[in-house]
Amino acid sequence: MTVERYGYVRQEYGQTTPGEAGKLITLAPNQKLSNLTIQLIPAAAITGHVYDEDGDPVMGAHVSALNYVFKDGQRILHFSGAAQTNDLGEFRLYGLSPGQYIIEAHGPPNRVPKGNEGYLPVYCPGVPDLGRATIITVRSSDELSGADVNLRTSHTVTIHGNVINGVDGGPGLAARVQLIVRGPNTLGNTEVQQDFVRDRQGAFAFANVTPGSYYVHAELSGKEARQPLEVADSDVDGVILNLAPGVDIKGRIRIEGKPDASLGGVQVLLASAENGTFASEWMNGKVKPDGTLLFEDAFDGTYVIDLRGLPENYFLKSARMDGVDVLMTGVTIDTKQAPGLLEIVVSPNGASVDGVISKDQQPFPRAIVAIVPDPPHRGEKRLFKSTSTDENGRFVLQGLSAGDYKVFAWEKIEPGAYTNTDFLQPYENFGESVHITEGSHSSVKVDLIPAKDPGR
Repeated sequence: MTVERYGYVRQEYGQTTPGEAGKLITLAPNQKLSNLTIQLIPAAAITGHVYDEDGDPVMGAHVSALNYVFKDGQRILHFSGAAQTNDLGEFRLYGLSPGQYIIEAHGPPNRVPKGNEGYLPVYCPGVPDLGRATIITVRSSDELSGADVNLRTSHTVTIHGNVINGVDGGPGLAARVQLIVRGPNTLGNTEVQQDFVRDRQGAFAFANVTPGSYYVHAELSGKEARQPLEVADSDVDGVILNLAPGVDIKGRIRIEGKPDASLGGVQVLLASAENGTFASEWMNGKVKPDGTLLFEDAFDGTYVIDLRGLPENYFLKSARMDGVDVLMTGVTIDTKQAPGLLEIVVSPNGASVDGVISKDQQPFPRAIVAIVPDPPHRGEKRLFKSTSTDENGRFVLQGLSAGDYKVFAWEKIEPGAYTNTDFLQPYENFGESVHITEGSHSSVKVDLIPAKDPGR
């Protein structure tokens, strides 16, 4: 259950802090729930100006608010808001959750400083590297001003290439071509330039490109092509993008021991395993009641299987592609080869762990409780689960796979932080070890890690 209102942070029922997952609401037939409460948090805003190398205001500059989040065990930057500067060079980033932000600015693509130069992407107050960026902390309903950014110029180059229709070998006329920033620590895509192929040979060009890491991406009528590119101090020639159609992935999902059970309510996703660029890509498989599923137009890449809509005590037990185990490695797609059959098995016999979290001998509500697999399984993010304690300090973690785990309880942490190995390291002695077998039930006593703990 999600609530949105202008001027407030988007909230899910059961969230203790913005950004974490809300609580799942399970309803039985004819059941009625009442008096559910979602407390909205007033949003914050950051304002400032963008200036050019001469100190003049820049109109049309693209400005983003970035904040660090944990995703699949990595601490990466996430785009939380964007704006463009007006004729006075002013911007306003609004609708922000309380937290810490870094402001990034890109010069307008249609404005060239002078000569063979272009604007570098920079961070407030005008530095090209994250380590020197100003960190801006906002609280609920804050309206912070003065986040001014001074753009910097750099030598630029031109990228030349051709788009080819991989089906008939002809030019990719009318294809859309994008130049996209590629970075290992950023979740999301920043498009620098885009164009449409008009040349009869399929040629395209991007001018005024500053040095850096990019993807060149083309798409036309359900066909795509993508190529990583490192840009240094000289022009880049000969980039070839072969447009190819996606491939269909057929498969089946079944419940172990229940061959006739309907699976029409289960959602099967293939989420891109690439953090940094195209990380938001995912494919939603069409699941029929008999468990057969189909992913249409899948493109090259490695994808992680994600199941949603499973009953609370169910868990993903196995996944095989053409007979090969892909549960840990993910599903790798190569459009040059026909993919095999994807077979997914779900078990209804998940284990559960419960307990009570206390502070000063009193039950502690809204503590963050996480169960973490022991090494060497900490790369398997499907094994991590978390919840928060209720008003009586109680928690229940369900749908767990067999294995050895530790259970941790924090007074307050960033959402998803428990999936990061470096974050966990100082807390290892605070975790309560538990051995889980399929279908087992365990109760544990876990010490609460205070928000001001020295290891934090």
